[in-house]
Amino acid sequence: MIPDYFRSKMKAMYGESGVVWADQAELIILSLKEKFNLTFGDPFSLSYNFVVPVILPGDTSAVLKMGYPNKDFSNEFHALVEFAGDAMVKVIDSDREAGWILLAHLEPGTGLHSIGDEDARLKIFASVARQLWHKPSALHTFPDVKAWSEGIQRYRSRFHDANGPLPEKMIAKAESLFVHLLSSSNEQYLLHGDLHHENILYSASSGWNAIDPKGLVGEREYDCIQYTLNHWKQHEDPYELLKHRTSALSSLLSLSYERLIAYGFCHSVLSACWCVEDGSDCWENGAAIAEMYEKLIKENKAGSPL
Repeated sequence: MIPDYFRSKMKAMYGESGVVWADQAELIILSLKEKFNLTFGDPFSLSYNFVVPVILPGDTSAVLKMGYPNKDFSNEFHALVEFAGDAMVKVIDSDREAGWILLAHLEPGTGLHSIGDEDARLKIFASVARQLWHKPSALHTFPDVKAWSEGIQRYRSRFHDANGPLPEKMIAKAESLFVHLLSSSNEQYLLHGDLHHENILYSASSGWNAIDPKGLVGEREYDCIQYTLNHWKQHEDPYELLKHRTSALSSLLSLSYERLIAYGFCHSVLSACWCVEDGSDCWENGAAIAEMYEKLIKENKAGSPL
């Protein structure tokens, strides 16, 4: 059931414990097949989790998701529980210790990017985000934006002689701006953490729903940034698109425009650092967006301070 390429990826990421997990996952899949009388489809394109469509008795469509037992999977598990009923995909059953979640299958499951009009997409995004965001409970300790920001310090430690792919000036500014934003932060909310076009899907029965929450505590402005990192290269004027997106989101969601664009710069740099850490060339995307955010900040600077 688990493809060889995914097994290899687990081994590359977690060593022999990844191999053991994949073997155990196969046994869990067999037990779940018997327990729920499941019929399996072909696995989805796999990244860090094993995800496969299934059919329950009565021809009910569902999705089985299994993840290596680490903090990321635990955070997602708890985020799904906390966001339950708030524009989030429904959890049918789960077992955190065994590492599996049975989710409702959002059909047709069309992604937000399928909507052709940018303003319509922004309104849908805002509606979903507004339903999701709420004060975090004390049931689980989610990571916060400060913890995420440490990815920049890890990058600096690795390239302490400033010989990394990202400009030193960009890294230094992100560090400084993060310190300012975090020291002056306002109300903290439980955020999705990865709210972009492909993680907002349409269901004929329940409308637009989010999937794959990271679970992050921070200011609401921070949860808008991942959307802006996606689907911009094909636009005839990416900078104007970013300007429109940030302005519209701050208006639709009653957010601080100044803090939104400042977080936008910081998270774009952080995203680039993560890509370098993972050995991926996707850092170029984050760096390019960071440069546009920096331009927005300079244009806005004469208006009102952070």
